[in-house]
Amino acid sequence: YAFVKVYAVGTYVDPITMSVLKKSSPTEIQKALCDPMYPRTIRIVMNRGLSIEKFTAAIIETLEPRMKGVDLDKLEEFKKLNPPIDLIQGAEIEMTIRGDTMLYKNCVGGVGAIHSKAFCEALCDTYYGADDPVSPGHLKDVIAGIQKLK
Repeated sequence: YAFVKVYAVGTYVDPITMSVLKKSSPTEIQKALCDPMYPRTIRIVMNRGLSIEKFTAAIIETLEPRMKGVDLDKLEEFKKLNPPIDLIQGAEIEMTIRGDTMLYKNCVGGVGAIHSKAFCEALCDTYYGADDPVSPGHLKDVIAGIQKLK
């Protein structure tokens, strides 16, 4: 895990799908991570309590400019996937990205999905983009992990 302010983040990839990249350069792996066609799960574990409003606002604030005006209604859908309760230390959230679909498991185990290529690309760019990833250390660790796949 890498710590991103108030939560730890982990990325889980399909080792068979990603093994084709293990001998690639870090730049090529990073570009592949920005492509939602490479499936992965992003797991967030809260380090401390946080209001759900602050959590969703931060995610939306990061995604919106990356979506470049496309499918912005999906941000409201994302908001509605979260129950109106605050996140507590240890709460877990999972986002599984596969192509144009993001499967979401919220902090109380409720599940939902968002179908949008723009949303999924923006989410990938948020965590794996070259310009401004949420956690550069996490991105570096994910790239190193892919290079070590057997």
